[in-house]
Amino acid sequence: MEEFVCLAHYTKASRGQEGTVPVNARCERRLSRVEKKTDPAVNLLVFTEEPCECRNHIADVREHYEFATVDPAKIYLRKNLAEKFSPLDLPGLCRLFAEEGRFAVWELDPGQPEKKGYPYEKRNEGSFGTEPEKYVELSAVLRKRYGEFLPFFQNMVIKDMLSLFFGEDDSRKPLLRKILADIDDDILCGTGCIYEDVLIKILSLKYGEDVEKKLVYRSGKLKYQNLSLFPLKEIPFVVSEMKLVKDRFKISGHVLLPLEHSEIEYYCMDNRNRRYELSLEQDGEICFLGELLHRRKRFLVEFPAGKKPAGIRFMYYYRGMYQARVRMEFAEALGMAPDTRHNFRLQDGYLWKAEKRILFAAPLQKRTRIKLFFTFPWKSFTI
Repeated sequence: MEEFVCLAHYTKASRGQEGTVPVNARCERRLSRVEKKTDPAVNLLVFTEEPCECRNHIADVREHYEFATVDPAKIYLRKNLAEKFSPLDLPGLCRLFAEEGRFAVWELDPGQPEKKGYPYEKRNEGSFGTEPEKYVELSAVLRKRYGEFLPFFQNMVIKDMLSLFFGEDDSRKPLLRKILADIDDDILCGTGCIYEDVLIKILSLKYGEDVEKKLVYRSGKLKYQNLSLFPLKEIPFVVSEMKLVKDRFKISGHVLLPLEHSEIEYYCMDNRNRRYELSLEQDGEICFLGELLHRRKRFLVEFPAGKKPAGIRFMYYYRGMYQARVRMEFAEALGMAPDTRHNFRLQDGYLWKAEKRILFAAPLQKRTRIKLFFTFPWKSFTI
């Protein structure tokens, strides 16, 4: 008989607009291997995508805020306690972690290399649909218990309340600002769930000013009041299509340009330092408390193909003084992962290869075909 049961069975939490949170089959398989290794004195178990460096896989809510999650599919409780907390909502989940104090943490896929080359997406851990007033009450209860609103619970609250910022209704702005005042800036920046353009809007709401106008550029990063928000060069251009059309390469995909009004210019350079302009079109809209954000773009760049290898890199220019290469990634359908052994693709008679933030295209010659045949399994690529 199982000792632990998944909390997804005891809640109706939803994952955004995708409906009910499914029980994660990967978690179930992992549970069968770690259940007997978990300290018998620990009643809570959390699975994480990140490596766990806790001693004996035991974490504490006072110290390990990075393991806070509101995804019930990755949280397990000993079966004899599960009924006590059912049905579970966010305040109930926080009370559960507060009462237990300690919990076991196990990496979901240990030993696996970090996935690269796939669409740039923030984690969506879902929401319990909590009313804003409940967050205020929860903060007061936890402050009374611990003397402060612990970062662990701050992390849970911001993940759960994120859906409240999207929509046309701005009547809750004062209440949301009050909740944000209880959440540390480094928690907002490090939660892993908030896209950069939304982060700027959330901070603007919290401080009652347009944060974008107050940003300072330092060593490739944008800072606000000495708080590092994000590095510009790490917000990638995600390539979804590469093709050869009438002796010209066409590279297209999507990108998030986080600033609406700025002195940052995006463009492309080839391996001969020739400049190519990017064609940008709107790629969907999101509404932040009644304000439409127009920062998600579809991009297209064209450059001539020839008999010699060519390379293209995405760049930004800040105030005409600072420039840097921007990271690129590739849609999963392309099967490319930059700077790994799977960083190439054979298409349209060219070998496409991505390394050091440059996408190279070289005419496919006979010796290249032979080399690839003996280097990689034939079924791993298509000519």
